[in-house]
Amino acid sequence: MRRRSIAAGLLASLSVLAAASPLAAECAGEAWTESTLYMGRGLGDGRMAGDAEVQAFVDETIVPLFPDGFTVFDARGHWRDRASGRATDETTVVFVVVHPPGPEAEASLRRIAEAYIERFRQSTVLASSHPVCVSFIDKR
Repeated sequence: MRRRSIAAGLLASLSVLAAASPLAAECAGEAWTESTLYMGRGLGDGRMAGDAEVQAFVDETIVPLFPDGFTVFDARGHWRDRASGRATDETTVVFVVVHPPGPEAEASLRRIAEAYIERFRQSTVLASSHPVCVSFIDKR
């Protein structure tokens, strides 16, 4: 539970920083935010969430909240549970989205994290955000 509070506070704090960032003054494009969620595939019963289960989550939960685009990929994660001290390696679903800063995107990220925690019986989802300068380079 404490990790969830820390992640939520971090997400909110970084959003404020993005809005007040000097990046906006020096960005030739648009000052947006890049947010990442790290979501473990390990389930409470020892199984791993399968590709079809993760894809269904993406289709049902993420696509409606970020229909303009995002990236999802698998990675190997390592973390230590603070309560038990146990170290764990597991396949991790990494969700990355670049979006205009603001409370709507923050709320959508929180909904995704909370839905993932509930659906896949996770204890936490790690969230990070930082300001980025975005330019769309179109075909000539």
